[in-house]
Amino acid sequence: MENPSPVNSQISTVLHPLILAGDIGGTKTLLGLFPATPKKGEQDQVPLSVFKKEYPSRNFASLERVLESFLEEARTGYSKSFSIAGAAFGIAGPVVNGRCQTTNLPWIVETESLGVLLGLSVRDVLLVNDLVAMGWGTTCLAPKETLVINEGHPDPLGSRVVVAPGTGLGESILVPGAQGPIVIPTEGGHSDWAPESPADIPLLTYLWSRFGHASVERVVSGQGIANLYHFHTQGQSPAGLPLDPTLPEDEIPAALTHAALSRHDPLCTMILENFCRFLGQEAGNFALKSLATGGVYLAGGIPGKIHPFLMRSSFMDHFTNKGRYQKILSEMPVHIVDNPETGLRGAWKLASQRVPEAQNLGVAR
Repeated sequence: MENPSPVNSQISTVLHPLILAGDIGGTKTLLGLFPATPKKGEQDQVPLSVFKKEYPSRNFASLERVLESFLEEARTGYSKSFSIAGAAFGIAGPVVNGRCQTTNLPWIVETESLGVLLGLSVRDVLLVNDLVAMGWGTTCLAPKETLVINEGHPDPLGSRVVVAPGTGLGESILVPGAQGPIVIPTEGGHSDWAPESPADIPLLTYLWSRFGHASVERVVSGQGIANLYHFHTQGQSPAGLPLDPTLPEDEIPAALTHAALSRHDPLCTMILENFCRFLGQEAGNFALKSLATGGVYLAGGIPGKIHPFLMRSSFMDHFTNKGRYQKILSEMPVHIVDNPETGLRGAWKLASQRVPEAQNLGVAR
C-alpha cells in the first residue's frame, strides 16, 4: 500500500479486511466499518457493520479529525488491530477530481489526504457526492424500509430520482445501465426557486433581499425551515414568538418541527405545511425534468422524521400540479426512505465494487 499510516502499518496478519464507509452531511457524519467480503449466499445484501459511530460534523475542523476519532474508538470498541481494504465517502457538496469543498461545512476534503491517513492508495479511496451514495443506497432498500406516498405505476426501465432535504437539499438521478444503475449527481438544490402563485411572491422578495439568490434549498431544507420561520415572524416582538428567541439558528428546524408535529403552535404547523408544499413542488419539478417513471425517493434527514405529517399534507397536490403533465406525475411512485443509514449503505456498496475480494464473490454489479 502507498502512504502507510497507523491504521494499516500496525497489522501483521490480516484475516478479514474491512471497508470503511461514510455519510458526511452538514449536521452529522456517520461512519461504519463493514466486512469487505460478505458471507457466502449474502452477496446481494449489505452486511452488518462491525463498528459504527455518529459525530456532529460542526464539532470538527476537518473530516480527517473525525476519522482520527473514529479509528481510535474502533480500536477500543472493536479491535486493537484491523485492516482497511478500501473506503468510500458520500459528502454533501460537489466532488471534482477527488476534491470537495463542502457546501454547508468549512471543510476541504481530498482523496489524497484521506489515503495518507488510512494507509491506502488514492485508487482505494472514493469520494462522491452524498446523493450518489444515497442513490446507490436506495438500490439496497427492502420494501419495509420505505413508506408509500403514491403507489403509482412504476416502470422497471424508467429513471428514478432521489430528493433529500436535510441540512441542505441534495438531488440525484438513477438511470438504467447495462451493468446496473448509473447514478448521476446534481446540484439541483441550488437552482432557482419560483413561486407557484402570487401569494408566494413576498417570500421570494424576502429571500432575494436576504441572500441575493433564491435557491430551492433556501425553502426546502433544514435551513429552509428556519428561513420560513424568520419570514413569517418578521416584525413580531420576542415575547410573541412561538420559539425561544435565544434558540441557536441550527436548532430552529428541530424545535419548529416538534411544535408542528405535536400541534402545539398553529404558526409552526402552517410553516411545516408550507415546507411540505414546496417539497412537493420541487420533487415534481425534478421528477418531470428526469421523467422519473421508475419512482421518486424522498430521503435525507427530514422526510422520515415528519412522515405522518408529510403523508397527510398537500405534498402530492403540488407534486402533480404541472398543468398538462399532471397525469404523468400522478402515475409516478413516490416513497419516503425510512432508513437513516441509506447513504452509508450506498457508500459501502461503492467501496465494495473496488475491493478485489468482494468482486470475486460477485458483489460488484
